[in-house]
Amino acid sequence: MPTERTPAPEPREAHRRRFMIAGEHVILRAFEPQDVERCYRWMNDPNIVRTLKSRYPIAFQNEVEWLERAMHPSFTERHFAIERKDDRSHIGNASIHDIEWVSRTAWFGLFIGEPAAWNRGFGSDAISTLMRFAFEEMNLTKLRINIFDYNEKAKHVLTTHGFVQEATLRRDFFREGTYHDIVIFSVFRDGAPEASTT
Repeated sequence: MPTERTPAPEPREAHRRRFMIAGEHVILRAFEPQDVERCYRWMNDPNIVRTLKSRYPIAFQNEVEWLERAMHPSFTERHFAIERKDDRSHIGNASIHDIEWVSRTAWFGLFIGEPAAWNRGFGSDAISTLMRFAFEEMNLTKLRINIFDYNEKAKHVLTTHGFVQEATLRRDFFREGTYHDIVIFSVFRDGAPEASTT
Protein backbone atom coordinates (compact mmCIF):
# COMPACT_ATOMS: atom_id res chain seq x y z
CA MET A 1 0.00 0.00 0.00
CA PRO A 2 1.29 3.50 -0.71
CA THR A 3 2.92 5.40 2.10
CA GLU A 4 0.60 7.97 3.61
CA ARG A 5 2.09 11.44 3.37
CA THR A 6 -0.12 13.61 5.54
CA PRO A 7 0.38 17.38 5.77
CA ALA A 8 -1.66 17.50 8.99
CA PRO A 9 -1.56 20.38 11.46
CA GLU A 10 0.25 19.87 14.74
CA PRO A 11 -1.58 20.44 18.01
CA ARG A 12 1.16 22.77 19.27
CA GLU A 13 1.58 24.66 16.00
CA ALA A 14 -1.74 24.55 14.21
CA HIS A 15 -0.66 27.28 11.78
CA ARG A 16 2.01 24.98 10.34
CA ARG A 17 1.44 21.97 8.11
CA ARG A 18 4.04 19.27 8.02
CA PHE A 19 4.99 16.40 5.70
CA MET A 20 4.67 13.17 7.64
CA ILE A 21 5.23 9.50 6.92
CA ALA A 22 2.45 7.72 8.76
CA GLY A 23 2.38 4.16 9.98
CA GLU A 24 -0.31 2.46 12.02
CA HIS A 25 0.86 3.76 15.40
CA VAL A 26 3.77 6.10 14.64
CA ILE A 27 4.64 9.02 12.43
CA LEU A 28 8.08 9.75 10.98
CA ARG A 29 8.78 13.46 10.57
CA ALA A 30 11.71 15.81 10.07
CA PHE A 31 13.70 16.90 13.09
CA GLU A 32 13.13 20.32 14.63
CA PRO A 33 15.43 22.38 16.91
CA GLN A 34 13.14 21.75 19.91
CA ASP A 35 13.91 18.02 19.69
CA VAL A 36 17.42 18.52 21.03
CA GLU A 37 16.63 18.21 24.76
CA ARG A 38 15.05 14.79 24.29
CA CYS A 39 17.80 13.58 21.97
CA TYR A 40 20.44 14.71 24.46
CA ARG A 41 18.68 12.93 27.32
CA TRP A 42 18.30 9.71 25.35
CA MET A 43 21.90 9.65 24.15
CA ASN A 44 23.11 9.89 27.75
CA ASP A 45 20.82 7.13 29.04
CA PRO A 46 22.82 3.90 29.64
CA ASN A 47 19.72 1.77 29.04
CA ILE A 48 19.40 3.20 25.53
CA VAL A 49 23.01 3.47 24.44
CA ARG A 50 23.57 -0.18 25.43
CA THR A 51 21.86 -1.08 22.15
CA LEU A 52 23.81 1.54 20.16
CA LYS A 53 27.47 2.00 19.30
CA SER A 54 27.61 5.18 21.35
CA ARG A 55 30.35 4.71 23.93
CA TYR A 56 30.94 7.99 25.76
CA PRO A 57 28.78 10.69 27.40
CA ILE A 58 27.67 13.29 24.86
CA ALA A 59 27.87 17.00 25.58
CA PHE A 60 24.77 19.06 24.95
CA GLN A 61 26.56 21.16 22.31
CA ASN A 62 27.59 18.01 20.46
CA GLU A 63 23.94 16.96 20.29
CA VAL A 64 22.98 20.43 19.04
CA GLU A 65 25.55 20.09 16.26
CA TRP A 66 24.38 16.55 15.40
CA LEU A 67 20.78 17.69 15.18
CA GLU A 68 21.75 20.58 12.94
CA ARG A 69 23.43 18.12 10.57
CA ALA A 70 20.40 15.81 10.73
CA MET A 71 18.16 18.71 9.70
CA HIS A 72 20.43 19.33 6.70
CA PRO A 73 21.32 15.79 5.63
CA SER A 74 23.78 14.84 2.93
CA PHE A 75 22.72 13.11 -0.28
CA THR A 76 23.36 9.71 1.31
CA GLU A 77 21.29 10.01 4.49
CA ARG A 78 17.84 10.81 5.80
CA HIS A 79 16.91 11.34 9.45
CA PHE A 80 13.52 11.19 11.18
CA ALA A 81 11.94 11.84 14.54
CA ILE A 82 9.51 9.10 15.59
CA GLU A 83 6.23 10.33 17.06
CA ARG A 84 3.34 8.48 18.56
CA LYS A 85 0.38 8.89 16.25
CA ASP A 86 -2.17 9.22 19.05
CA ASP A 87 -0.67 12.14 21.00
CA ARG A 88 2.11 13.33 18.64
CA SER A 89 4.78 12.97 21.33
CA HIS A 90 8.37 12.48 20.19
CA ILE A 91 9.46 9.02 21.39
CA GLY A 92 12.51 8.08 19.32
CA ASN A 93 14.72 8.59 16.30
CA ALA A 94 15.36 6.79 13.02
CA SER A 95 17.69 7.14 10.07
CA ILE A 96 18.45 5.73 6.65
CA HIS A 97 22.12 6.23 5.94
CA ASP A 98 25.02 5.20 3.71
CA ILE A 99 22.57 5.22 0.81
CA GLU A 100 24.10 3.79 -2.35
CA TRP A 101 21.86 5.19 -5.06
CA VAL A 102 23.31 3.11 -7.92
CA SER A 103 22.94 -0.23 -6.15
CA ARG A 104 19.84 1.10 -4.31
CA THR A 105 20.94 -0.21 -0.93
CA ALA A 106 21.21 1.48 2.45
CA TRP A 107 21.74 0.96 6.16
CA PHE A 108 19.24 2.06 8.75
CA GLY A 109 18.92 2.42 12.48
CA LEU A 110 16.33 3.45 15.03
CA PHE A 111 15.52 3.42 18.70
CA ILE A 112 12.63 4.22 20.99
CA GLY A 113 13.96 6.54 23.69
CA GLU A 114 10.96 7.17 25.92
CA PRO A 115 10.62 4.39 28.54
CA ALA A 116 6.82 4.81 28.61
CA ALA A 117 6.79 3.80 24.94
CA TRP A 118 8.92 0.64 25.33
CA ASN A 119 7.43 -2.79 24.64
CA ARG A 120 4.28 -1.35 23.11
CA GLY A 121 4.89 -2.07 19.43
CA PHE A 122 6.04 1.42 18.45
CA GLY A 123 9.50 0.24 17.42
CA SER A 124 8.06 -2.53 15.27
CA ASP A 125 5.68 -0.11 13.57
CA ALA A 126 8.53 2.36 13.02
CA ILE A 127 10.53 -0.37 11.26
CA SER A 128 7.55 -1.27 9.09
CA THR A 129 6.93 2.37 8.21
CA LEU A 130 10.59 3.05 7.46
CA MET A 131 10.80 -0.05 5.25
CA ARG A 132 7.74 0.95 3.28
CA PHE A 133 9.06 4.45 2.72
CA ALA A 134 12.52 3.18 1.71
CA PHE A 135 11.17 0.65 -0.77
CA GLU A 136 8.11 2.40 -2.18
CA GLU A 137 9.14 6.06 -2.11
CA MET A 138 12.96 6.05 -2.18
CA ASN A 139 12.98 3.07 -4.58
CA LEU A 140 15.64 1.20 -2.61
CA THR A 141 15.95 -2.56 -3.01
CA LYS A 142 17.77 -3.62 0.16
CA LEU A 143 18.05 -2.44 3.74
CA ARG A 144 20.64 -3.54 6.32
CA ILE A 145 21.11 -2.95 10.02
CA ASN A 146 23.88 -3.72 12.51
CA ILE A 147 22.82 -4.88 15.97
CA PHE A 148 24.58 -6.43 18.93
CA ASP A 149 24.25 -10.19 19.07
CA TYR A 150 22.94 -9.92 22.65
CA ASN A 151 19.99 -7.80 21.53
CA GLU A 152 17.51 -10.67 21.32
CA LYS A 153 14.49 -8.37 21.27
CA ALA A 154 15.73 -6.56 18.16
CA LYS A 155 16.54 -9.84 16.42
CA HIS A 156 13.01 -11.11 17.08
CA VAL A 157 11.36 -7.93 15.78
CA LEU A 158 13.53 -7.83 12.66
CA THR A 159 12.79 -11.47 11.90
CA THR A 160 9.05 -10.83 12.08
CA HIS A 161 9.54 -8.15 9.41
CA GLY A 162 11.27 -10.51 7.02
CA PHE A 163 14.88 -9.70 7.86
CA VAL A 164 17.45 -12.48 7.79
CA GLN A 165 20.83 -12.63 9.50
CA GLU A 166 23.32 -12.13 6.72
CA ALA A 167 26.65 -12.01 8.56
CA THR A 168 28.33 -11.98 11.95
CA LEU A 169 31.25 -9.73 12.80
CA ARG A 170 33.03 -11.65 15.54
CA ARG A 171 34.38 -9.81 18.60
CA ASP A 172 33.76 -6.51 16.84
CA PHE A 173 32.88 -4.16 19.71
CA PHE A 174 34.38 -3.89 23.18
CA ARG A 175 31.99 -2.88 25.96
CA GLU A 176 31.63 -3.57 29.68
CA GLY A 177 34.91 -5.47 29.87
CA THR A 178 34.33 -7.90 27.02
CA TYR A 179 34.09 -8.18 23.24
CA HIS A 180 30.70 -8.54 21.56
CA ASP A 181 29.65 -9.86 18.17
CA ILE A 182 27.84 -7.56 15.76
CA VAL A 183 25.25 -9.21 13.50
CA ILE A 184 24.04 -7.82 10.19
CA PHE A 185 20.37 -8.30 9.34
CA SER A 186 19.03 -7.45 5.90
CA VAL A 187 15.83 -7.50 3.91
CA PHE A 188 15.15 -7.16 0.19
CA ARG A 189 12.33 -5.17 -1.30
CA ASP A 190 10.79 -8.29 -2.82
CA GLY A 191 10.58 -9.80 0.65
CA ALA A 192 9.21 -6.73 2.41
CA PRO A 193 5.89 -7.40 4.18
CA GLU A 194 2.90 -5.24 3.49
CA ALA A 195 2.36 -2.57 6.15
CA SER A 196 -0.96 -0.98 6.91
CA THR A 197 -1.63 2.71 6.41
CA THR A 198 -4.45 4.81 7.71
